[in-house]
Amino acid sequence: MPFEVNPDGLRAAAGTLALLPAVIDNAPHLDAESHVVQLEGLSIGAELAKSDSLSLQAKNVLKSRFNEFSALLILCADTFHGTDQDAAKRLAAVADLNSGDPHGGN
Repeated sequence: MPFEVNPDGLRAAAGTLALLPAVIDNAPHLDAESHVVQLEGLSIGAELAKSDSLSLQAKNVLKSRFNEFSALLILCADTFHGTDQDAAKRLAAVADLNSGDPHGGN
């Protein structure tokens, strides 16, 4: 069965992706900092101390990427021209969500 893209499907997918940043915001805080004292003097304690800020950074990057991809799907839906080839080309040009700056197109 072939996979077909249409404006309604693109908008539905965009809506689903647009909800993910709120899910990320509601995820529990890592709270690693409160355990660093117990590991004072150990190299793992020093690394654990970095965990909270790195976790927050990762969450912010994910939220940005989901927002950008959602906006791209809306753009594809709004500029859909009766064929899914244009939308497919635009989506194929998107970089892997796990690489580069989410705002830099990498």
